[in-house]
Amino acid sequence: MKKFLMFLCAVMLVLGMVGTASALDFDFSGTFTQDNDVSLLNFTVGSDSTITIFSSSWGNGIGTYGYDAGAGFDPILTIWDNDGNLVEEQDDVWSVGYATSNSVTYSYGFYDSYYNASLTAGDYTASITQYDNFAAGDNLSDGFDRDSDPTFTQELGTAYPPHTYFNGVWNDSDYRTGDWVFHIVNVAEASQQNPVPEPSTILLMGIGLLGMVGYSRKRKKS
Repeated sequence: MKKFLMFLCAVMLVLGMVGTASALDFDFSGTFTQDNDVSLLNFTVGSDSTITIFSSSWGNGIGTYGYDAGAGFDPILTIWDNDGNLVEEQDDVWSVGYATSNSVTYSYGFYDSYYNASLTAGDYTASITQYDNFAAGDNLSDGFDRDSDPTFTQELGTAYPPHTYFNGVWNDSDYRTGDWVFHIVNVAEASQQNPVPEPSTILLMGIGLLGMVGYSRKRKKS
């Protein structure tokens, strides 16, 4: 009986530690190769709380607009709940400032995204797109406005200063880049979704697997 009580106390202690575990910070980065790319970050809010999501890839806090000519694009941040319903969409923070993630201080510029969200406990998704690729509807399944236009920054005429807030992945005259860096602060866990393979990639993978199966059968027969 004594051993059982000690075991029960140990279990309750562990559960208590889990329940009161401190929220964590997560840092993610990547590179767009097309203007209409979409990056998805999954995160979990352990209890009703205010979380912070911000980008630091627009620039390094230089000047009025806080941009670095060789830095990334003007991002749009959209938050979706576990059912894919739109929670909030934000394009620009409209200020220059600093924020901390994992004890490191990052600067954000005029066209970075910065969002404080009061969220209930649960699972969420944050989508990252390039201006002006806004959500096409109120659910993530609706896609985005520029889904069929992988070179839309050329159409916006962004090849010369001061239009430095566009990506210009498909335009060598634009000195922005396809790089993005986002930070999710004060959440239980977070992860980056792996890119979905293009149909041609899936087809090649299928052909490769069929070839491996055929080779294996041939070896067995011989």
